[in-house]
Amino acid sequence: MSGTPTFRFRSRRGISTMIGGVIVLSLLLTALGTMLFVTQQYDQYEQTVNRIAQYRNQQLSEDLVGTSPGLTVVTSTTIPGWGSGCGTTAGTGTTYICYNATISNLGTVGVQITGIYINSTGPAGSGCSSPNPAPCILNPRSTIGPYAFEEATEFLNAGEANHAVLFALPCTSVTSCVTLPDPNPAFPQNSILIVTSRGNVFSFQWPFQVSVFGQSQSAYSSGNMEVAYQGTYNSENEPSFGGKGTGYCHTEASAPYPAAVGYAQELTGITGVGVTGNTLYFVNPWITSTIMQSADSGSTQVYIYVFVVNTGTTSYTPTAGTIDLTWYGSNHIDGYLLGVYYNGAFFATSPSIPPGASYYAIFKITIFTIGNNPWTVQPGSPSVMFWGGASITNAPGSSNENQNFFSGTLLPSGLWERYEASSGSCA
Repeated sequence: MSGTPTFRFRSRRGISTMIGGVIVLSLLLTALGTMLFVTQQYDQYEQTVNRIAQYRNQQLSEDLVGTSPGLTVVTSTTIPGWGSGCGTTAGTGTTYICYNATISNLGTVGVQITGIYINSTGPAGSGCSSPNPAPCILNPRSTIGPYAFEEATEFLNAGEANHAVLFALPCTSVTSCVTLPDPNPAFPQNSILIVTSRGNVFSFQWPFQVSVFGQSQSAYSSGNMEVAYQGTYNSENEPSFGGKGTGYCHTEASAPYPAAVGYAQELTGITGVGVTGNTLYFVNPWITSTIMQSADSGSTQVYIYVFVVNTGTTSYTPTAGTIDLTWYGSNHIDGYLLGVYYNGAFFATSPSIPPGASYYAIFKITIFTIGNNPWTVQPGSPSVMFWGGASITNAPGSSNENQNFFSGTLLPSGLWERYEASSGSCA
């Protein structure tokens, strides 16, 4: 009888131990489940924060500008892929006044346009002013219609310059159309606001008011420019000119001088120190990071032309000038005026440019000061734009320094350095 209590006491202690273990295990499992739940919720929170931050960075990276000529009236009655009915004046057969808006994406992300607003000033009823809709609200459409822009043109790639966005304003009768005021001389009478899918709004005034600089006030650059290069990398080998184009990435079609904006050009008869073969092949103003590094090391020679118009009332002879493009402080691209290309010919000793005439001011780049390489300084977004200005003069220093002195400031559109993940990658 004495052994029985001892046996029962030990049995109860084992059960208690087992129950305690179960309770502790339950607590551990509960704590583990809670930790997993909290961790999952925190991960979801971090992912949401990262997505919001990424979206915000993309939103801040958007940068659209209107580039010369801003708006142009479409003279063709039919826009391929969109529809017909366009005309230049009210009349039978004209359903719309169609415009081509020239826009450049200076940012590092692609941009989708979701809406365009136009507000006009001037005489009542002119353009998008009362009693016409004010502002005119344009929405994307796959087929032509009143107060619409072509859906196929609503997206701009990063760094894309001179992108055409087509839109149509209606004719309310055979004698009346919504035509945007375009005074002569040019004076801004239309505000164009561009709304993007990320919620940004960009605007520009049209028509562009001619900006003049210098004492003679007769030089004006529309901002258009192109780039050529020779040496280890030669723009002659771009696909535009029938070359292989390995590692170059340009695909625009070639055209003779003077070409429309966005076309590659072969300019012949170029003379000057460093020019090989008397011909330069100019393409849209961007180069790959591989070519940028080659130019920085002196293995490739770069040339830039800027489109210039004599907007004054007297002739002048540009014989000297400089260009300076900058990114991030100490990073400079500098050069001097090699000559001008005028009426299909190159002049090292520049001809007299009459009022209203246009020409290319060709600069030879002699200095690449890349203190902070964009392909190493900002690896998250290594493509950058080099901005700045250029100038021309009639070489003062003799009799020209008094009444005949001329100087003008040019506004080039900028040189885009396009990053390559690897040499030859055009993605």
